[in-house]
Amino acid sequence: MKGNDRDEELIGLNSKADMFSYVELRKATNDFNPLNKLGEGGFGPVYKGTLSNGRTVAVKQLSVTSHQGKSQFMTEIATISAVQHRKLVKLYGCCLERDMRLLVYEYLENKSLDQALFGRNNLSLDRPTRFGICMGTARVLAYLHEESILRIVHRDVKASNILLDATQYYCA
Repeated sequence: MKGNDRDEELIGLNSKADMFSYVELRKATNDFNPLNKLGEGGFGPVYKGTLSNGRTVAVKQLSVTSHQGKSQFMTEIATISAVQHRKLVKLYGCCLERDMRLLVYEYLENKSLDQALFGRNNLSLDRPTRFGICMGTARVLAYLHEESILRIVHRDVKASNILLDATQYYCA
């Protein structure tokens, strides 16, 4: 793709989203090694990666069977970039080289709530923590539905989309 064409596609994309090269993300994920696979959602597989600056990230790769077009993908990036809440997973950027469509998110080390609840990690959640997660999730949904500049209906609220770091919880 020519530089000017690419620049035109990125008009309207929030400046907070960085552009990553496919080579950079391939290297970060050790060539999308299955050992680095964190999970798979409706969008496609998600891999843990380490960027050259040492930052650990989650790289979401658009499934080749997805029917999402480039314009829909660009709209999704612009929407995610425009919505900010301290309990929403941060989008660092994307890759749009060739036919590759990848999103780069912050990595949360305690994985998802479903893994904590059903014992696939060694995380123990006491009742006050579970209540805090429920209340935090409700606040994020209220923000998305009523408070953000863009009104967004999440449509996929489930335990696997509530991510946990060392001390907090986030919605994906």
